[in-house]
Amino acid sequence: MNVLVTGASSGIGAATARAFAARGDTVGICARREDRLAEVLTDLPGGRSWAVDLADLDGIEAFAARADDELGGIDVLVNNAGIPKRRRTTTMTAADAEHVMAMNYFSPVRLTLAVLPRMIERGRGDIVNVSSMGVHMVAFGVGAYSASKAALELFTEALYVELPGTGVRAHLVIPGTTATEFSTPREGNDPPLPPGPGSAQAEDVAAAIVACTDSDEYVSYAMSHDAEMSAAKAKDTNAFLADMRDRLAVLRDN
Repeated sequence: MNVLVTGASSGIGAATARAFAARGDTVGICARREDRLAEVLTDLPGGRSWAVDLADLDGIEAFAARADDELGGIDVLVNNAGIPKRRRTTTMTAADAEHVMAMNYFSPVRLTLAVLPRMIERGRGDIVNVSSMGVHMVAFGVGAYSASKAALELFTEALYVELPGTGVRAHLVIPGTTATEFSTPREGNDPPLPPGPGSAQAEDVAAAIVACTDSDEYVSYAMSHDAEMSAAKAKDTNAFLADMRDRLAVLRDN
């Protein structure tokens, strides 16, 4: 199969590209950092790479057509590219919310809509959207980020229920906290909480992404304890969030 992985210059994206290549797939990768892409590309026999800024929404359609042509058709699209936004609502700006929504929601949606017609024409394809436990646990300090991922989840859900009969399937993967550059300090973000002992490795998430393309399931969790946490919140959201609010009181007041 021909696979396109976005945000593949490091972390989950790089690990995912390598995992698909290890399975024998032809993998195309894209990100902004050309030098880091070149490093990953050495592990992808017959792979392709494109240095592209997916925050440039108006350029996505042209990029999608180019990637599809040069790969010989995209069979699997992994929408992994995204940006963090650690900012509490009391200090968040409208620009914060709009910027993270553009990159984490509008960008993967536009890329999906750009590749979908060709997938449907060929009668096959898998779209994998990478979300966040911020949607399923608690959005403390990451309200704008979690909101962007929640929007992506509902878009993926719509794909899942609307695409049967086309040969194209949609999947959602929840990484949970993962020990990558994504969780390190960044300009314009509040300091991150350190990854806990139950944090995933990029390779754990990559394995879940690859595995989901062999199934018809909608949602997959990289770590079983994250699936259990999500189920606990869904069972009684009021009680769950009230408990988390009390547990986070010390952080909230600082």
